[in-house]
Amino acid sequence: MAAKLYKITLIIVLIVFLLAVAIAKKFDLIKKIIPASIIGVFPTETADLRLTIGPIMGVYSTTWSARSKRISDLIRLADETEINAIVIDVKDSGVYLDDYTKNLVAKLHEKNIYAIARLVVFQDNSQIKTHSEWYFKKSDGSLWRDSRGWHWLDPAEQGTWDYNLAASKKAIDAGFDELNFDYIRYPSFKKDDDVVFTPVLKNQIINDFAHYLASELKKYNSNIILSVDLFAYNMLKKDDLGVGQNFIELYDYFDYISPMVYPSHYLPGNFGFENPVEHPYEVILGTIEKGKIQLWEKSVAEVGTTTPVMVNPVFEKRLKKLRPWLQDFNIGAIYDGEMIRKEKQAVYDSGLTSGWLLWNPRNVYTEEALDLDKK
Repeated sequence: MAAKLYKITLIIVLIVFLLAVAIAKKFDLIKKIIPASIIGVFPTETADLRLTIGPIMGVYSTTWSARSKRISDLIRLADETEINAIVIDVKDSGVYLDDYTKNLVAKLHEKNIYAIARLVVFQDNSQIKTHSEWYFKKSDGSLWRDSRGWHWLDPAEQGTWDYNLAASKKAIDAGFDELNFDYIRYPSFKKDDDVVFTPVLKNQIINDFAHYLASELKKYNSNIILSVDLFAYNMLKKDDLGVGQNFIELYDYFDYISPMVYPSHYLPGNFGFENPVEHPYEVILGTIEKGKIQLWEKSVAEVGTTTPVMVNPVFEKRLKKLRPWLQDFNIGAIYDGEMIRKEKQAVYDSGLTSGWLLWNPRNVYTEEALDLDKK
């Protein structure tokens, strides 16, 4: 009797197994026939394993450092100090997304390090041979260059939007937790520059691109975090600085806004200082406070009242998106541990809670400026 039951049980298990295989194969066929927008309602894909860490304390890495022994030192820095994120170049005048990149992101995740892909958007020489029509040109038809010799994609060209979107999707596929966009702007044209292009409202073009980019990427992966780098002066002025970047207009398209508040980039007289770089705390705190005024005014306009109890929830939500870049390099002054700690303290004293990012072009960071591991 027991032997008979055992055989019946085996037959049932086998039938269930064969049915499961058949259903799985049939479902694969269904997926090929039914549009992804419809089949996407079923929980068939693997879970999104992106990290959610906050506040972010990050350091920057070039693509070359990421492919050399330098990356090991940056990982060690994250192991031993408060650093919990690494920003890695994946696009400038080339796209650097391959199996090595995917494996590196996986390694960072194993160590609970938040991986940010940095993409340079419109300052890009790579498409000249295949799409010269995308670039700014001189009156004689030759390609225009900026003062550093760079060619720029024209943000008004739709093809440049699709090209940057495709690169961004590749970065998502590589497993990055966040995409950080730089150079979402027009070049800083000089008055006597020989450059020809259709007159446009630069800020409108940049806003339209930001909306397109963010909406398409959120449709591609709703969990991806998006951030944008802006000039610090965007928080001191209310116009687009002539490059199409307006602090308030761009703010709501991204999850984080990262103004580059490097004191070395300020002009004599800013905040009353002859040499602003020597006063990191005052310069950064003053810049953020100016930005907060703009955010408050935007929140007031949205709510329709100046009543604090009504405005504060909207304002505080926006303030949580502000996460600045800080200076860890020597231009105009020596930036040792003390100077960088003053920068960090300015961020904290301003009421920002989402962290900060450190920039050093050589990717060598001042460890005395960092707290020991608090993770």
